[in-house]
Amino acid sequence: MPTAARSDTDDGRYVGSRVAAIRKRRGMTQQMLADQTGISRGAIAKYENGERPVDSRKTLHSLAKALQCDVRDLTGHDQDRFDPRMAEFHAAVPDIEVALWTAGNTTPTGPLRSLEELAAMSNVARDLRINCQYGRVAPMLAPMLTDCYQHARDTTGAQQETAWDVLSTVADTVAKSLRAWGYPALSWTAADEAEKAAQHLGGTAVTAAAAFDRSQVLLSRPGALSRALQIAEDTAKLVTSEAQTRGELETLGMLHLQAGLVTASLGGDPDPHLDEAAELATRLSAAPAGRRMLRNPTFGANNVALWRMSSAMERRDASTVIELAPTVDPDVIPAKGRRAQYFVELGRAYAMEKQWRASLAALLRAEHTAPQHVRSMSVVRELVGHMMRIASRDLAKGDLGRLAQRVGAIPR
Repeated sequence: MPTAARSDTDDGRYVGSRVAAIRKRRGMTQQMLADQTGISRGAIAKYENGERPVDSRKTLHSLAKALQCDVRDLTGHDQDRFDPRMAEFHAAVPDIEVALWTAGNTTPTGPLRSLEELAAMSNVARDLRINCQYGRVAPMLAPMLTDCYQHARDTTGAQQETAWDVLSTVADTVAKSLRAWGYPALSWTAADEAEKAAQHLGGTAVTAAAAFDRSQVLLSRPGALSRALQIAEDTAKLVTSEAQTRGELETLGMLHLQAGLVTASLGGDPDPHLDEAAELATRLSAAPAGRRMLRNPTFGANNVALWRMSSAMERRDASTVIELAPTVDPDVIPAKGRRAQYFVELGRAYAMEKQWRASLAALLRAEHTAPQHVRSMSVVRELVGHMMRIASRDLAKGDLGRLAQRVGAIPR
């Protein structure tokens, strides 16, 4: 992919352009920003000129912290809230908010669903989220929360226990869905509600899942990585001795994967946590099913290998990502979002190695796997925009140009 002049369609939709704009508003020179971030002035110049993508979480957070702005100010993530493809999801958020804030104590809008119906619906909602069908899952969430809360208030004994169990599962789906689409504070609230429900139940799955959700929220916040790691590690230590059932091992395993990723983001060695997750994956087949509903069926040996790729990418170790790729079979990863992540990580690694056509092919596979999810990813938008700026004109007008339009790197 030979170097070319910046595309005529490039209107500055990349992180570096926003860095330059905010830096100038702050009255800072490139050298002042370099001194505050520990990034060389030459690298900052390349980011701002679009010659190099900001493809590291550590770099993105350092820039946001030095510029005293939110990460979203640099990535443009808030624009995704107005994406017409996700209008149905965003339209459902106010009702979800009310259901969480009132603990379901709202004006009834329909007949109360039975606990059996709610349990079945919660599994459907979980699977829709796992497969990145957020537009379909969002309208289900507020009514399910409201009905679960009512059953928890109005029943006793075994029925009430079931109500708390279903509520914890629904709240976990709510937390993960909201975090994925730019509502971190409300996601945190949903994780709190899941854990409150778990206090009525016993077991460790919900506690581990709620800690995972909180750590994920903090992972996107500059200056919060140490706390994100502490939450994941402390909770893992707390629940390890009690985790026995399949759901408990799955959620504990995901917590170790998260701890490994955060460790890598902090520049540390993620392998102890990743190895612990791999060991937990070997115990799944012999583990009892357990009584509680909450599970994370995406966890397993294949997914552990994928998180090794993600952790290597956080350390900007592109060669390790490419070496690990053949050890992962993306076709058997049960979650479309994680399957797409495999191709995103591979695309990022190929780009770091300047294998541009291989990078584009991987990104197109990612988009084909989970279109809504991938088109909302700021790291994809940043990388595709960078490729557009250095691409030959014939390639920029082909698959790359069309992808750039779909992810919002250039205007339609």
